[in-house]
Amino acid sequence: MRIAYLGPTHSFTHETLTLLYPEAEPVPAPSIREAVRLAEEGEVDKAFIPLENSFNGPVHETLDALAETMLHISLCVERRIRLVAAGNPKADKVYGHPHALAAASKWIEEHMPDATPVPAPSTSLAAQLAARENQACICSRKAAEANNLEILGEDVGPKDNYTRFILLEWRDNPREADRTALVAILPDKPGALYRFLEPLARHNVNLTMIYSRPARTTPWRYLFYLEMEGSRTNPAIADALKEARTRSLMLKILGSYPLKQLKH
Repeated sequence: MRIAYLGPTHSFTHETLTLLYPEAEPVPAPSIREAVRLAEEGEVDKAFIPLENSFNGPVHETLDALAETMLHISLCVERRIRLVAAGNPKADKVYGHPHALAAASKWIEEHMPDATPVPAPSTSLAAQLAARENQACICSRKAAEANNLEILGEDVGPKDNYTRFILLEWRDNPREADRTALVAILPDKPGALYRFLEPLARHNVNLTMIYSRPARTTPWRYLFYLEMEGSRTNPAIADALKEARTRSLMLKILGSYPLKQLKH
């Protein structure tokens, strides 16, 4: 089984994937959208990408990809993220994924106040850039060790720093599902969001996530991403979604899937 992931190697996405599927062949992709494309076009079997961070919220590139792809979420994995600062202690740049830089911002301000945070597509690429340019980065311990970087600080992010990753493939997993996710576009009129959510409340469907993102096709129109407890095959959820669909301009179920927690 070949699974595309946000690379390069030693990103948190890569580490989590290898813990889940140690016998699979990980295929690095330079971006989330490219990992999804590889799965869509059959170059790999599945794609594994980050969805949401407990400290910084959703990964916008992932939300945008979910709105466009025909793949479905078949698994969601939650894992605690332990960040390290590594590299040159006198660096004037600190590379990192935007979420990692935000999570470690307090440590950077206290220990490297003269260094400029520089966003990178992934923590593993940040480590490579730091090694190549003799700078610093925020990354995983494995990424720091793989690039022979000096560890400057341990657990430089918040203690309750968790990231959720999703597995995308052509079929979801409703039989074992703990969650169901969807994306919708609502009419541009007063009370549209209330009317859309009302059937879910009436059927006692518990929402666990809701975000909005601009719809790229129409200016000032927004996509709403929702996640709820339970499977789309649950009669209450099925009835609620059937009714909610009539109150939306578009509703696409992204998948029903199990939610796992990794303690590594």
